[in-house]
Amino acid sequence: IYYNFDTKMTGEFTTGKKTYANRYERMEELEMTLDELITIASIVQMEAANVKDMNDVAAVFRNRIDNKDIFPKLQSDPTSNYADKTVRPNIEYYNQTIIDAYDTYKSAGLPPGAISNPGIDAIDAVLTNKKTDNFYFIANIMTNETFFSETLEEHEAKQAEIEQYYIDNPITEEE
Repeated sequence: IYYNFDTKMTGEFTTGKKTYANRYERMEELEMTLDELITIASIVQMEAANVKDMNDVAAVFRNRIDNKDIFPKLQSDPTSNYADKTVRPNIEYYNQTIIDAYDTYKSAGLPPGAISNPGIDAIDAVLTNKKTDNFYFIANIMTNETFFSETLEEHEAKQAEIEQYYIDNPITEEE
């Protein structure tokens, strides 16, 4: 496992604008620790409906991290699921503080560790550091489409549109 990880991390990496000898070089340029990179990538891995959306999802999280005065919490559903379905049932002694630390709706900043094993595409999405003005995204899980928004108003309008889509297109028993 370590050899596979190290081989991928030490391989050449291109952002589209610049080529790096390895991913550690790019990580250093972005002033990220390996723990931060893997933690963010693990959230991207769980949030993005497909590889195509990973750069945009990573960009939203980077925007929120870089604007913590406005967005102190990442508000990622997979972190809440991880806190409730993985951390809570597997801690020997109940500790709400530890559970809440993984839930980015309850705690500011990054969780204390990764919530999944991110693939190289999710890692590369974080390292690409795509520039965007988006701070929100929402997915239509029935169509595998992800929609990105700059403002809360745009996000809420898209959320209402998706909710209406679910009402208009209910899942049948055959599905």
